[in-house]
Amino acid sequence: MLRGIIYLQEQLLISAMIFDSKKFSLQLIEPKIIKLSVVDGIELEQQDAKDMIAEALEMSGGSEYTILFDATKSGNISYEAREEFAKSKKRIAVAIVTNSLANKLLGNFFINFHKPSSSARIFSDEKMAVDWLRELVKEKIIPPTN
Repeated sequence: MLRGIIYLQEQLLISAMIFDSKKFSLQLIEPKIIKLSVVDGIELEQQDAKDMIAEALEMSGGSEYTILFDATKSGNISYEAREEFAKSKKRIAVAIVTNSLANKLLGNFFINFHKPSSSARIFSDEKMAVDWLRELVKEKIIPPTN
C-alpha cells in the first residue's frame, strides 16, 4: 500500500511516501533517502529483494537513491536476496543502523563478501547514518563549482 504523508522537517514541507508489506516497509524520509525496516524474525527471499528495489525506484522517481536500513530487528536474508541487494544499480549508498553485535557482523559480511555496487557503512546511531547519506546525496547531486 502506497500513500503520501506531509510532515515538517528543518523548516521544509516534504511530501513523504510509505510502502508497507507483510515483510518490510519503505519510507521516503527525505529526497533521495529511503528508510527500510523489516518485520522482526522475517525470512527475506530474492523476490522480496526485487520488490524492495522496485518500490525504492518508484519512490525515487526512477533516479538514484540511498537506503537507511534499520537493522535493529533480527531475521534471515537469503544468499540470493543479499546478492540482489548488492547489485542494485540506482542505489548510491546504504547505511545499516544497528546496535546488535550479531547484526553488525552480518552487515560487515554483506559489505565484504557480497561487495555492494554502492557505498555501504554500518552505524550505531541513526542520526549519524542520515548525516552520512545526506553528504553522499549532496556530493552526487550538486556538481562541484570551479
